[in-house]
Amino acid sequence: MRTAKVQRTDQTRIADPEGTAGAVLDAYADLYGRAERALFAAMRRGVAPGALKSEFMARFGLTARQFNALAINLKGKIASIKERRDGLIDEAKARIKKARQVVAKLDKALAKPIEAAARKRLLNKRHQKQRRLATQHARFVQLEADRDAGTVRICFGRRKLFRAQFDLEANGYTSLDEWRADWQRARSSQFFVIGSKDETGGCQGCVGEYLGGQRFALRLRLPPALCASGEKYQRLEIDLPYGTDQLVAALTLEQAVSYRFRRDAKGWRVFVTTQALPFTLASDRRLGVIGVDLNADHLAVCETDHFGNPIAALTIPLVTYGLDRDQTQAAIGNAIKSLMEFARDKGKPLAIEKLAFAQKKAALEDEGPRHARMLSALAYARIGATLRARAHDAGLEVIARNPAYTSVIGREKFAGRYGLSPHHAAALVIARRALNLSERPNRRARTARPLPARNRGRHVWSFWRQVAQQQRRMYRAGSRSQDRSRSPPALRGAARAETLLSAAGATPARESSAALFG
Repeated sequence: MRTAKVQRTDQTRIADPEGTAGAVLDAYADLYGRAERALFAAMRRGVAPGALKSEFMARFGLTARQFNALAINLKGKIASIKERRDGLIDEAKARIKKARQVVAKLDKALAKPIEAAARKRLLNKRHQKQRRLATQHARFVQLEADRDAGTVRICFGRRKLFRAQFDLEANGYTSLDEWRADWQRARSSQFFVIGSKDETGGCQGCVGEYLGGQRFALRLRLPPALCASGEKYQRLEIDLPYGTDQLVAALTLEQAVSYRFRRDAKGWRVFVTTQALPFTLASDRRLGVIGVDLNADHLAVCETDHFGNPIAALTIPLVTYGLDRDQTQAAIGNAIKSLMEFARDKGKPLAIEKLAFAQKKAALEDEGPRHARMLSALAYARIGATLRARAHDAGLEVIARNPAYTSVIGREKFAGRYGLSPHHAAALVIARRALNLSERPNRRARTARPLPARNRGRHVWSFWRQVAQQQRRMYRAGSRSQDRSRSPPALRGAARAETLLSAAGATPARESSAALFG
């Protein structure tokens, strides 16, 4: 069985003080965008891309390799949409179910005698939830219809920008022509150059050359349609602060190198994709584990020794609400950098949640507006991908574990015992779970109660499920509303660390019977 090769993508900005390279790249992107949209329209009609190769090469002035890159990139977009669609349908079902539960709860509250002001507030909330429920149901029906018909919808540009034409003034436009210029620019803002190990420099369409240090020269092959002046190539020089070793190795070993050029508000950037260097393991579970609990506005980190006892805790701010895609990636990069600085020299693997975040987002109907907005904006998949990439560079193993009841176990079993916040206690549970340590309840704890004899052979999570259900009932009753976990203070500053020296080695992770059962 073939092992999947790990790929790595690094990016950098293309310096172009005179603007000459930018004009060439703009023309390339415009031609690429027009060809891509035409190819997608033809594929929607059922025409195979291979049957259109000669026609598109003549029609748009492309080389065979450039058409191949265009077709492969478009096929990848279509495949990703189809693969993601089942997940979106499941999310829509969960959201609809939760919204109906919230509406039913509001109806129950409205059936009771309440003050006029409170009734008006509940009626308004119910109205908004009904509107949202109708929107979610319409989206669900559309997704199912597209799946059954095999229909794929792609907005070349941005949907938000497309909708801006219907309210120009509110979106900062004085005329439709001004919006149209931005729309055409957004639809032609990137192009892809595919690589192959059989080609010079790993890529016929863009040949890289190492100049020393972090400096590289790229020789970009222009489409024949843009070679009216007789110049077939555009030379670009870039500094690659991250991934220099990766690209040098790929060029030396004649591996495939692919390039994606993308324009943003500041100019052009290039994304270089290569095969990652072999992974060298520098971590050892026998030393302990560093657990990471992902929250809406921060990362809670807890380091353990090999017994599973907490040694140090760290809070890393990570707020993505209100940020665009690039700003979000920058914030994630900074947070993961802080985590790597904490973990790099400890030689311990990282333990994270194998989280079905789609289900968690589907339950936002019953959350408060502020927390719901922050959680909805959380890019969990991007955080996980960035963490794995940086851990790969540092030689640290990443262990993913089921996050079931980690918050409940952390709060009830470890928070008070070690003086941890609920989030750091959850991170401790994740780390202990990576070490396959016990999660049995403390018999002296107030949550502990004897299980019936028929249930004593069940998994320990059956107990924690009962605890979680009891906590939810108490929350609904309002008796413990002040005890709900909140984000720790000062999250917008630097990462905060706390060393738990008294806990290190103080209590073995696998307690004795006397300590465990009293």
